[in-house]
Amino acid sequence: MILDQYGQPIHLATLKTAQATPTPFGARKVGQHATTSGLDPLKAARILRQAEDGDAAAYLGIAEEMEEKYLHYGAQLATRKRAVSGIDAQIRAASEETRDAEIADFVRESLPVIQAASYDLLDALGKGYSVCEILWDTSGAKWIPRELLWRDPRWFLFDTSDGITPRLKSDLDPKGEALRPGHYVIHTTAAKSGLPIRGGLARGAIWAFLFHNFSIRDWVTFIEQFGKPLRLGRYDSGAATPADLDVLFEAVRSLGQDAAAILPRSMEIEFPEVANARGQSGLWRDLLEYLDRQVSKLVLGQTLTADTGESGGGSYALGNVHNDVRLDILKDDAQKLAQTINRDLIRILVDLNFAGVEKYPEYTLPVAEPEDLSARAAVVEKAVSMGYPVPEKWFSETFGIPLPEEGEAVLRPPSGGAPGDALAWASQRNAILARGASAARARHAQTGQQEHPGPLEDGIDALAAAAAPAVDGWLEKIKAALNDEPDLSPAELQEKLAGMYADLPTEQLVDLLTRAFVLAELRGRAAVEDGE
Repeated sequence: MILDQYGQPIHLATLKTAQATPTPFGARKVGQHATTSGLDPLKAARILRQAEDGDAAAYLGIAEEMEEKYLHYGAQLATRKRAVSGIDAQIRAASEETRDAEIADFVRESLPVIQAASYDLLDALGKGYSVCEILWDTSGAKWIPRELLWRDPRWFLFDTSDGITPRLKSDLDPKGEALRPGHYVIHTTAAKSGLPIRGGLARGAIWAFLFHNFSIRDWVTFIEQFGKPLRLGRYDSGAATPADLDVLFEAVRSLGQDAAAILPRSMEIEFPEVANARGQSGLWRDLLEYLDRQVSKLVLGQTLTADTGESGGGSYALGNVHNDVRLDILKDDAQKLAQTINRDLIRILVDLNFAGVEKYPEYTLPVAEPEDLSARAAVVEKAVSMGYPVPEKWFSETFGIPLPEEGEAVLRPPSGGAPGDALAWASQRNAILARGASAARARHAQTGQQEHPGPLEDGIDALAAAAAPAVDGWLEKIKAALNDEPDLSPAELQEKLAGMYADLPTEQLVDLLTRAFVLAELRGRAAVEDGE
């Protein structure tokens, strides 16, 4: 006998037919909804209390409409759902034994079906729970889940004795039918501790939705009243005839649509300023943005990626760290969904197809923590400059930069040196530092004795000698150019020298100056150690 996750026997015959099917009328009819029209604080509070008492149809209907009518809430909730449903799921075998590996491979074949239902199961984030019925395919030798079909949460209710056990609504039993074992994947979330019906985000967001609607309505009314300037027509009371008044009124009225009119010279139209009234429109904008920020915190745990650009919520760099959904929330959502899949589907799927299984494969949703590659690159650069051997293969895999094929052109540093030259110079720099420190300690220990040039001085002299050919080449080109035009003024000479700079070879000198700066650093360290 095969038992479900709660120890109840699974009847194979019942698995071949669905239980939670819709009906044209009654408790499970299609298209039932609770309208948000006329929703006010008293009605909202009454609907929330009814949900706690067991009649959650109105609350669930409003939660559904909120995702459609409150655009910010719907977008944030969809972002949180997709952050989890977009994770590549993995199946981990119970052990390295051949049979466990075979079972894990079999379960992996059902991953596309599970992945397709992940978004529907995460409907529990808003409403507190979500139910998908398993439609089994028995056409072959194995039991395979053909589809996890989302069922309207209003078709279910919770047992009145504990408020936790879900039951299927029925026209024959007001308390509902017991759910058939092995038929359902039931996912619950908890924005707060308590009953499942109170765990959805919609319970908190309903108040923002309510006052958001009030503010939008008042703002639209305000815009209708003050969005267009008042057209005021003036006429001469002593000379204007009724026909003239009709012409003036028609002109004033048509300005609202055509913005054009013709008038006798004795008449005029004014547009009184309504600047003071228009300035009050910011009150509604501020309230709407405040409500949206609170919803972002409720759903995503942060406002940086949600509200940037609307109210100064944060910069892209900070938002990128948050990665849309706060990491601790994302991990918790992924862990809870994986627990539901393992409990309601994986275990039963294995038992239906393999006998005597004691250890089951595990469905996981691994959340990769974002890594700051810029900071790691800085560490690598410093390690290389100190002569630490960094494996090229590791560098390539870490930063996603493929290793070049033999003979393939590669990018090089601005100085023209190859990467190998940079590593060689880093090693040389490290050696010079060690030699300089050793020489400094020796001189410090032999105070009063005649000092001799050390490795730093040797390095400086060597660099000066290496730079001489490049500098001499510059001077020869400059002299030759000036000999051709000996009568240049100082300003003309400056302009000519500036124009020649682009043609002068700088690669060798840049490399030498880089080494000179390193030697200057080493010379400073040696001076500190000598107490100079």
